[in-house]
Amino acid sequence: MQAAAPPSWQRRSRFLAAALSVVPGLGHIYLGHKAKGLMTLAGFAGLQLFGADLDLTVVGAAVGVPMEMGGFGLWAWSIMDAYRLGGQEQVPQNAWQAGYR
Repeated sequence: MQAAAPPSWQRRSRFLAAALSVVPGLGHIYLGHKAKGLMTLAGFAGLQLFGADLDLTVVGAAVGVPMEMGGFGLWAWSIMDAYRLGGQEQVPQNAWQAGYR
């Protein structure tokens, strides 16, 4: 019985990952970090939506604007992190079957 060959590792483009991160989390999904990408997208959307709703009141403006700025900070971090991760070797396509994660 022969052991299965390990899956090939792929290097993804860091520039494409950063460009795709214009939509928060999409660069991480492209790199194979699906959970991180979806959490980034959900966090950004939540901060933007709740911050915009809070802006409609006087008291909410004091809380809503910082929430929106947090969303923009998360978006900027997403671009930088996708660029950083793009230069590293990525998890192979069939990593779940191979037991790498």
